[in-house]
Amino acid sequence: MATNEEKHCQAAWWTCIVEPEDLHAAALRATLGEEEAIRWACTSRPGPLPDTLRALSSQWSQMHERWRARIEVCEVARELDSVRELGGKFLIAEDPDWPALLTDLGERAPIGIWLLGTMPTERTVALVGARAATLAGSRAAMDIAAHLGEEGVTVVSGGAFGIDIAAHRGALAVNGHTVAVMAGGLEQPYPKAHIEDFQRIVSSGGALLSECPPSWRPAKWRFLSRNRLIAGLSRATVVVEAGARSGALATARRAMEMGRPLGAVPGPVTSASSSGCHELIRNGAILVRDGRDVHELAFPFESLEQGALFGEPVEEDRGVAALPPITRRVYEALPKVSKTTLPRLTRASGMSEREVIAALAELELCGLVVSSTRGWGRRY
Repeated sequence: MATNEEKHCQAAWWTCIVEPEDLHAAALRATLGEEEAIRWACTSRPGPLPDTLRALSSQWSQMHERWRARIEVCEVARELDSVRELGGKFLIAEDPDWPALLTDLGERAPIGIWLLGTMPTERTVALVGARAATLAGSRAAMDIAAHLGEEGVTVVSGGAFGIDIAAHRGALAVNGHTVAVMAGGLEQPYPKAHIEDFQRIVSSGGALLSECPPSWRPAKWRFLSRNRLIAGLSRATVVVEAGARSGALATARRAMEMGRPLGAVPGPVTSASSSGCHELIRNGAILVRDGRDVHELAFPFESLEQGALFGEPVEEDRGVAALPPITRRVYEALPKVSKTTLPRLTRASGMSEREVIAALAELELCGLVVSSTRGWGRRY
């Protein structure tokens, strides 16, 4: 039986051989076991496989050929030394600080995680959006992240330009924790323009993490795979601003596939920068306006106070607006300038004469009406 160190080395080896979210590798390891799967991958020619695997795919020879190219140059010891030199570590599912939320990814869960900093708790929310963000979108991301940070919620995003970095900076501004999920290795976090932000994330109790070995460079296809980790690490995902073709929508889809809460911040209906958010809302995402809405979305049992209902005033009524319904109706039935008689007021208000007389008495006590030989009228 493999020791804990051997399990880490085996998992790290696989991350050096296969691309993130490789379902063939996941099936092979689950069926054959770690050691036998490695032996099969390292043979010069693909050996026989159980019927269950052959029924799963007809591409095993092709996958074997792909993996062989990397096996010949794999330096897993160098990658493990590199992450230790950076002050980080490599995690596998058996480790106590492995994020349990990733279990919902099933066979798409990462083989392991290369980590700098502190792995977040389960109080996490993903804030994602467009790289070409507007000023309003970036400000919304910062405000929401700052609110979550003050509530002790870790903000998860991708470290990219636009909404991502605005979310990270919003959390950092209130000394909150935030996690950046990289699409490449940790030796050269991408983008380089955010290196200082990444350093602050780690030093403030957050983390940089990747499922790619430290020496790997980011690649376009890895960004899409990375999105499932952002959603998987988070109790809820919120798209702050996104156009119709934004990569942030892929993160939203991942969250929906896992049954996690999904929110979107609306923008002007004519704004192309928010068209993706509007489409998400039309298809079931929860409309969120600020950090309070996001907190309620992710942790509904922590927000049990009943808010204002539709049409219910959000401020205390004063003056005429504070009058009882019948009294207010009688007052509003009075002419604004001239006087009127009791019969006319009764007909105008639709109340009985007794109700009108009682209302007039109350209005007179409040100093809102006056009477004369010509009838009743408003004082002001």
